Amino acid sequence: MARRLRLFPWMLLLSVLSLAVLVWSGVELYKAHIYNRTLAADEMQAGKSAKELFANAWRLANKGQTDKALELYVEAAAKGDDALRKAAYFNSGNLYLSQSVEILEGEGYVAWDKVGPLMSLCKENYSKALLIDPEWIDAKYNLELALRLSPSFAGVKTPNRYNEDDDDIDEAEKRPDGWPSIPGFPRGMP
Repeated sequence: MARRLRLFPWMLLLSVLSLAVLVWSGVELYKAHIYNRTLAADEMQAGKSAKELFANAWRLANKGQTDKALELYVEAAAKGDDALRKAAYFNSGNLYLSQSVEILEGEGYVAWDKVGPLMSLCKENYSKALLIDPEWIDAKYNLELALRLSPSFAGVKTPNRYNEDDDDIDEAEKRPDGWPSIPGFPRGMP
């Protein structure tokens, strides 16, 4: 009998903890039920958690409201874990890429000034997704596609761009003089 009395506080603590876990599980199941019901009814989510923001952004993107969807993807990426962040960046990149392609198909290459910033945002979002998961094939493929549509020349030296970082070299040594500074092939020289 004395042994049972010594175990009684432990059994009471264990039963209280079990009851707390049971109540917590019930609340989480109820939240999941509400979430799934709103998904099935094709309604917007009422909460502000990262998953709900992501679901709302996805729904808005499917309805064609890309600006609102992009805003929600940014919020979801700020609040979510790595898996949700990489999906939000990937979907944002897809939205920017599809906007760019639509503009180019509708207006032609005349609209390249409109498309340039969208393509930069597209490549930036794919790169952010690849920073989270470097082995993600879909993000690599889409980034390659975006780079083919709009190549990035950052850091590439062209004949008209010289290092402005070299402050210790005077101006005369930086710039070539004579024939090397003239574009094309010189005539009359061997």
